[in-house]
Amino acid sequence: MTPLLVTALLVPAAAPVGLPTASVDSLTPRTVRTWSIELPAEPFHKVSGDIPISSDGSAGFAVRVGGNGLEIDTDGDGEVDRTVEGREHPETKVRHARVTLAGTRDGVAFSYPVRLELRSQGWVWASSSIMQGMIGKTPVQLIDLDGNGSFTDVGRDAVAVGGSEIAQFLGETLLVDGELRSVTFETSGAGLSAISHAYSGEVGTLDLRSQFNGKGVMLGAVVQSVDRKHSFELSKAKSGAKVPVGRYRLVSAKLGLGEARATANTGMMSSLKVKSGKTTALAWGSPIKASFSYSKEGSEVTLDPERVRYVGAAKERWVGWDPVGKSPTFHVKDANTGKVLVDAVFPGSC
Repeated sequence: MTPLLVTALLVPAAAPVGLPTASVDSLTPRTVRTWSIELPAEPFHKVSGDIPISSDGSAGFAVRVGGNGLEIDTDGDGEVDRTVEGREHPETKVRHARVTLAGTRDGVAFSYPVRLELRSQGWVWASSSIMQGMIGKTPVQLIDLDGNGSFTDVGRDAVAVGGSEIAQFLGETLLVDGELRSVTFETSGAGLSAISHAYSGEVGTLDLRSQFNGKGVMLGAVVQSVDRKHSFELSKAKSGAKVPVGRYRLVSAKLGLGEARATANTGMMSSLKVKSGKTTALAWGSPIKASFSYSKEGSEVTLDPERVRYVGAAKERWVGWDPVGKSPTFHVKDANTGKVLVDAVFPGSC
């Protein structure tokens, strides 16, 4: 137990002058059977030799692929003891399964639920549990995104805040109870202790809403600082939010209009600089520029909807349209006369 933790527990009303008062909250593990949290990065990892969750005397739980099944060491003794074949999802047609790994770490027993999928490239795995609790009055859920058995890796693990199903990367700070707080975590039995206090560094305002131009509802918008120390989900922050100064990148975004959905590929976007006491607003969305490529063989011209690029005002590329939506109209003209020879649209568009 650290001195800061002792101070927070024993004398919360008499912290030394200049030191922010800390609060301590508990997070406990919970198995997730139906996964609904959207993560800021791919959570699945290729199965290769073992599932690298360390246990006393072992760096991982052994696995061995056989036919359509997967043989797994579930108790950490180095010997495979269970064969998992999984079952096919009725919609995705992907074979999937769940299994719980059990071991000890520093003599303390732990369990680690895992979800498995059989994809075209082979079996992959991801954590199937969270650490959940309240920091102040705000619910939080920590996810082991990088798959090393820890839920508290800054910049690599994920956290959903305030009941949101859109997770951000875990950072050194969180927006909880309307306040920016510094947060650290300590192991506490099978769970974690979250130790937080008001952030004391310089802050500015990051605004992703006021200069967004589009008809859709912003369902998710996750930023991460370039140094990976801070991350926030800002889709609900109508006037922006106070964040530590520095440069940030939009790492994921999702829009909805009725049942329609589209996501942003943010790889070509510039970073956003947040200055102390200033507001930085991102101008994105419309106008959208569309470009496309085609192939020609003899007199036949082929247009592929997967090869049309829709790029927004901040160079974000909108992808994953579901449903496809209304198709653009393509005019094939005679190069010499300009006469329209064919009007074409993509089939299956609504």
